[in-house]
Amino acid sequence: MRSPTALVADLGLTDSVAVADLSARRSFFQGVHLGVRDTPIGTLLDLLRNEPGLSPPRSGHIGNWENIVRGRSGATDFNQAICTQGYGYPLIFGFTQTETDDGLRGDGVYRPGSIARGDAQQALDLYTWDGRSFIRRDRERALFCPFVLAEYDGSLVPLTALHVERMRGMTPVLPFRLETDLILRHEDATRSMLTVLLEAAAVRPNPRREYADLIGHLAALDGTVQRCEVRRDGRGYLIGTRRYASTAELVDHALLTLRAVSDPDTFAAGIVELPSALPVVSHLLLDVLSAYFGTHYPDLGGLGSPPTKPFNAHLHWGARDMAGYPPMRRGYFVQKSTARSLRTICGTLGAHFPDVDPLCFLLLPASVFMLCPTTAHPRDAELVAALFRTVRRATPAGDTRSPEVITQAARSAVAAWLSTQGPALSPYFMHRFRPRGSVLPAVELPSSSRPVEPQGFRELTFRQAGLAVGALVSMMDEPAAGA
Repeated sequence: MRSPTALVADLGLTDSVAVADLSARRSFFQGVHLGVRDTPIGTLLDLLRNEPGLSPPRSGHIGNWENIVRGRSGATDFNQAICTQGYGYPLIFGFTQTETDDGLRGDGVYRPGSIARGDAQQALDLYTWDGRSFIRRDRERALFCPFVLAEYDGSLVPLTALHVERMRGMTPVLPFRLETDLILRHEDATRSMLTVLLEAAAVRPNPRREYADLIGHLAALDGTVQRCEVRRDGRGYLIGTRRYASTAELVDHALLTLRAVSDPDTFAAGIVELPSALPVVSHLLLDVLSAYFGTHYPDLGGLGSPPTKPFNAHLHWGARDMAGYPPMRRGYFVQKSTARSLRTICGTLGAHFPDVDPLCFLLLPASVFMLCPTTAHPRDAELVAALFRTVRRATPAGDTRSPEVITQAARSAVAAWLSTQGPALSPYFMHRFRPRGSVLPAVELPSSSRPVEPQGFRELTFRQAGLAVGALVSMMDEPAAGA
């Protein structure tokens, strides 16, 4: 088993990671986005295949995964390429919202308010608590999935339980895990960490911002979600009109929301005893906790376990929102404000808990697999291999030109390739790069397919792959923008 230091070195990241500072606990957080690095994709994939126990999480949403597993979900086929080939596993995020009928709100990618089978989508009848009973809601507003019941086969069942059961039917092809399960497995540590973070935020110069990094939303039992502001009130806290008498009480209520995902039947059965709304732990803090609890070594890891010594080199596959496709879209995780928040969170926890190892978060952009065509369209692989040769010539590894010049060079190269090879490519491949594709893309779907790594894919660097994806996305967006 490689040490974190060796893992960083094998990925060619030694110049980006202050290994000495992490090892000596002088620094408690560093983030490296492989999407801006000239690490060959094959270097990472070979490491993942050969490193015992290492399996980076692919943090996808709860919802419809059937088309993903079958290789007929368009852009989100990158999940299949990662999770069915031994490059990672689905770590399922439950704090998402049902999609609305107009498609403008909620999760329009994984569509958790519906069941997608084949080419069809069945909109579910959705119910939430009104203070006395579960009543049917319209689909004009997005609803917080952990608090929703759905009518299915003549019964009302928790929406998250319905999707979890359907995903279990895809195992072992889809060896998924619930993020809340892994965090609640370390419930005592989670409780202690959240307590320390809340109390530390109170004495910082900008407690409002730091509270928002921990708890930024309030979910009502009727399914509505709104941003909230946490304020200290003596020994307690105020969130809206709700007062929590102590840090312990606020933490207790925040953990109830996690339990709503992991044990939805018990949550629904006891809902009459709950307050009208509960605080929601932030996505950012869940990412940190998942890293601390060793989700990249799902069968070996845990707080302070050997794979994270002397620091925790956490590999994590992020999708288009989290990791994007740099430089055109870098994703939220590497924004300056996010990095500042992560340094504060990790620094606070590292100073209080000796078992919390400094975190080196290695972000892997799942979007590179958008460049991998499928077995359903054999000709695509040859055509896309030509794209890789073109992009590598236009943006060689170690290119020292400005990002703007490199991006334009990549765009010109992709445009030239597209003008000659585009007409022969399958509509299925090209549709991947349309804005905001979902698990049910609006194009003719294959009955099933497997990903194909064209010649040259493994030699392509993550930076070159991101340039190619970004160029294709921008070009596919142009007709829509001009319509």
